[in-house]
Amino acid sequence: MEKEELINRYEYYLKVISEELQRIFEYQREYICCQNGCSGCCEKGMYPYSELEAEYIKIGYSRLPDEIKEIVKNNLKKLKAELAEHKGENFLHDCPLLIDGSCCVYMYRGIICRTFGLITENSEGKLTIPYCAGTGLNYSKVYDPEKKMILEEKVEELGYNVMPKAYNLSRENMMNLSFAKTLGIEFGESKMLIEWLIPSLLE
Repeated sequence: MEKEELINRYEYYLKVISEELQRIFEYQREYICCQNGCSGCCEKGMYPYSELEAEYIKIGYSRLPDEIKEIVKNNLKKLKAELAEHKGENFLHDCPLLIDGSCCVYMYRGIICRTFGLITENSEGKLTIPYCAGTGLNYSKVYDPEKKMILEEKVEELGYNVMPKAYNLSRENMMNLSFAKTLGIEFGESKMLIEWLIPSLLE
């Protein structure tokens, strides 16, 4: 499949899953604090991206004003030096595309960026509660940070209309949807976002 056709199919895939995610966020809106200027999920992470997601975010980058591109490059230069120091260790860092608390390529962001903030479940049934539950944001009023679990009694006590729900939204699950396979989408290998961006934007 030619690259242009693959990108077109991926954009259709993103349109469909974004509409579904919007419905999920709306259903869980009582627990969600996400809003413009809230960038906690874009800080101190590793941001796993597939090759296809990285190619798409680079399209977004290519359409940025030159002055914004320069800021992104400077962010990447700093991260490149820090990455070399970590030598394979978990390297938690601010996303280089985060500028003044906002994503400069928001419409082109990857799957992990689109699903963050919800309670997710992987193929093995393991739950991931967004870290911001422990910082007074999403689900925080019904989350016990010591037990690391949602307290159903809190849901009832506080009078929420719906229960917190876990969704099958891990990257692995999302990339292996039958819908994606029907479209013939191949995501390729996964690496940290900066491992995709540094070679293509700096070297």
